[in-house]
Amino acid sequence: MGLDESGEAGGWPVGLTDGASRALLASGELSWCYAYLDLRATSDGRPEAVGDRFAGLDVEGGEGLFVLGEALYSSGREEVVVLLDGASGAVYLACPDGDGVLRRDLLASSPRALIALMVVVESMTLCAAGDYERAAGDEGAPYGPSTVDAAVRLGLRELREADPELWERTDGRPAHWESALLVRALAWGAEPGEAGDTEFVIGPELVEDLAELTGDGTVRRFGPDELPVRLVHGPTRRLLTDVGLPVSGRCALAVTSDGPLTTMAEPHPDDFASADDEGSGGRRHQGAHVALGRWIYDLDVALDGATGRIELSDRFDDGRPAPYLHRDLGTVLHVLWTYERLRAERRRWSRPVASSPWAVFRPQEFLDGVAEGVLRALDPHAWETEEHFWPMRADDCHMGELLE
Repeated sequence: MGLDESGEAGGWPVGLTDGASRALLASGELSWCYAYLDLRATSDGRPEAVGDRFAGLDVEGGEGLFVLGEALYSSGREEVVVLLDGASGAVYLACPDGDGVLRRDLLASSPRALIALMVVVESMTLCAAGDYERAAGDEGAPYGPSTVDAAVRLGLRELREADPELWERTDGRPAHWESALLVRALAWGAEPGEAGDTEFVIGPELVEDLAELTGDGTVRRFGPDELPVRLVHGPTRRLLTDVGLPVSGRCALAVTSDGPLTTMAEPHPDDFASADDEGSGGRRHQGAHVALGRWIYDLDVALDGATGRIELSDRFDDGRPAPYLHRDLGTVLHVLWTYERLRAERRRWSRPVASSPWAVFRPQEFLDGVAEGVLRALDPHAWETEEHFWPMRADDCHMGELLE
């Protein structure tokens, strides 16, 4: 049973005196799961006291604070909670340290402001892309890296307007919001494709940005005579000739800088011998696929020239990873670009030019916590089983975190 605004259904917890906070709790308006913050713990209108949440830790500094929910990431592998100051209405990210002292970062000046900030981040993927295009002064397509950057600039302005007191009290560097906004904005990197096309419509700017993120910016565009006759999938041919691929040793997809593309069987005929030859290894059906390039773990990327499907080889003949990598080349490029943008942001915070202003929020751990979900959403089938490449990479402790 929840509470009404007067607190008559059992009474308000001692210390929860802020009227605006009580009204929002009573109405259920603080029970959202948006912007990487899960506030559904208050769906019954009853916030938990901090002392009850961390009963076994003898937490210091938690008096008068109540749990609104959790952040969807950790801090030093510890749970991060969202707290409400019952007297002032201020909202915090918080986490107890090893000595039981509650560390806090101001998250919003009030619950109402918290809702407004969450809406700004969540609406990043709902607004018309044309708004960001016009904000960027770009007359081209309303998707791509420039649109992403313009969306972030516009979103930051809207965040400041949603809670100016927060920006003032944190010297213009509040925890959480800029990182959450940046991740959400990556959705504007590529436009969803239409039936009969690749899953995402990739523009030259995205591939150029990917080439800059992973190398010297070199992009290779193929001539029609450099493509095998078996490559009849029209959208893939157009992508290779008109948009191109990055040429970089640091990109997961390593493409040669010259020479025609061949089938998988041409450079490795022994790997694609007759199915009657029990000694032959590899995935024999890939012999007629286009050898697009190399992948990490010493794997080859095989492109089905008829459908555009992208697969990985089985060089060591152990069945891993599963053949499927991504739906098509457009998906590969969008996933890799998103991945490299996330990695670049993580590197930025891994070597800060100044000490962090936050006691709880750690951008690296936020990015590590949300990266899998972001990549999974671009191609859920690529994460369907532990035998697919991306789950294997995420679980590979020798390679470090997914974004390392």
